Amino acid sequence: MVPSVTAAQSLLTPEERAAIAEIEATTSILHLVTRLTDMRFAGIAKFTDQEWVVCSVYDPLQMGINVHDVLDLETTLCSEFCINPQALFIPEVSKNGRFAARPVVKQFEIESYAGAPIFLPDGRLYGALCALDSRATLFDDPNLPETLSLFARLIGCIFFANLTANEPSAPR
Repeated sequence: MVPSVTAAQSLLTPEERAAIAEIEATTSILHLVTRLTDMRFAGIAKFTDQEWVVCSVYDPLQMGINVHDVLDLETTLCSEFCINPQALFIPEVSKNGRFAARPVVKQFEIESYAGAPIFLPDGRLYGALCALDSRATLFDDPNLPETLSLFARLIGCIFFANLTANEPSAPR
């Protein structure tokens, strides 16, 4: 006999249920991002002061960027959000002198990039939602920057809810 979903959920701690929900939500968002951008890789990265840490990926292209990979933040295209926190679209990276020489572009053969900064509801820059491809991509949907930014905001809310749920309570 297969246990009911409710019975199975009762075997999980609240933290485990939250982690599963976060994984399911972010995986669905990443899949949607690849459809909307017509790109074959989407990922979520967290920023530290100097590092770009991969949290989640949807990678049918098999670019070789994996969960828990760490890169120097300054070598990534996403590092631009530390300077200018606006959605960024680069249809042909190889033709953009500012970005073409970045080590990550050469390492992963990135030709097109779309990204948006992820902010937590308290205003902290958490990281980035990005889509990548080894082929040039036209970004002809005028709503794409806003849509990608909305997905990034949703991811920030999901992560914030889990971050605050796991923080110890303040003393009374």
